[in-house]
Amino acid sequence: MRKFVLMALLAVATITVAQEKKFVIKGEMSSPQLCYSDEFVTEVQLDHVVDGMHVPLAKATVENNRFTIEGIAPEKPVIAYIKGFDNGSIQVFLEEGEIKVGPFDAAYPVAARVTGTPSNDTYQEFLDINNRCIEESKERMRKTKALIPAELKDDQRVELEYTTPTFYVNNLHFKVAIMDFVYKNLDSPVILYIIKYSMSPAFDTEMVQNFLNALPKSQHSHSMYKELVNEILAANLKVGAEAPDITGRTPEGKELSLSDFKGKYVFIDFWASWCAPCRREFPHLKEVLTYSEKSDNLVVLSYSIDSKEKDWLACIEKNNLTHKNWVHISTLKGWNSEALKLFAVKGVPFTALIDPDGNVVEFKLRGEEMVKKLKNIIDSANK
Repeated sequence: MRKFVLMALLAVATITVAQEKKFVIKGEMSSPQLCYSDEFVTEVQLDHVVDGMHVPLAKATVENNRFTIEGIAPEKPVIAYIKGFDNGSIQVFLEEGEIKVGPFDAAYPVAARVTGTPSNDTYQEFLDINNRCIEESKERMRKTKALIPAELKDDQRVELEYTTPTFYVNNLHFKVAIMDFVYKNLDSPVILYIIKYSMSPAFDTEMVQNFLNALPKSQHSHSMYKELVNEILAANLKVGAEAPDITGRTPEGKELSLSDFKGKYVFIDFWASWCAPCRREFPHLKEVLTYSEKSDNLVVLSYSIDSKEKDWLACIEKNNLTHKNWVHISTLKGWNSEALKLFAVKGVPFTALIDPDGNVVEFKLRGEEMVKKLKNIIDSANK
């Protein structure tokens, strides 16, 4: 049986490799036939999600309905997907140890049980509880509908009168089950994913914040924790509130975040090379930055929503958008840039002024109004 060592993991920026930690994924299919054809699975692929995109890590040949994938484990458990089916994929948490998948029917890979390591065992336990809640909810609703008098069964208004209370009971039952499970497993990194994908859609941001506050500090360094905090900050975004942290790469390829400039005022400028109104703001920004030679308490953080690097870089060079306090970053994702969602940007140019503590001072400053405001901030540092 062929085994593939995942050296590609070393190149994935979101995975920090810990030496000598290995994982082994051992999968077994009860049937290798696909769902929508008579074909059989002969090869599977392991993918990791980076910046919202699936990045292939390895492929493995299926022999005797089995496959094995070995690799270097990440420092913290991360989600990966086993693909190669025509009806979904299998989610696994990559971590040290032997991860067992199946036996499962290749026609329904999402139903595969994944166990063998702490994170995968914990998540499978959650899925089992979730499935039990679904079955109990169906049975509860079945019993409720059985109480409707036969002569009224075709009356939708009557049916709603009977079923609405049961619907709310089922919803509450599900929420209680999630809260109980999260509370009992606060130390598991899997809980961050459960909060993200199961709790956040079902609860308000205040409740989600309460559970984040309950997590031990060991969880705070996980990328998913930071993502959840950002989502809550984005949901409460307003003048005076803490700004979500945004991250991008400079033209030189260095990763920078808004939080790297804590202690200074930061003027965030969302723009694009193709945006004429954005380009009309360049002279105003240059005026402010020339004035900023008097002080070092202000940074202009220009976040480009370009999708083509050559257009972004050419615009910077052509318009001489350079200064020691003018920082350019981008993710080159266009309108899919995560920062746009966090700051609720619907159009460019869009600006946000952030104070040294990381709180929002004002939105949508432009032109002479922006120049005046930023010059006053620069002057305040010289008093």
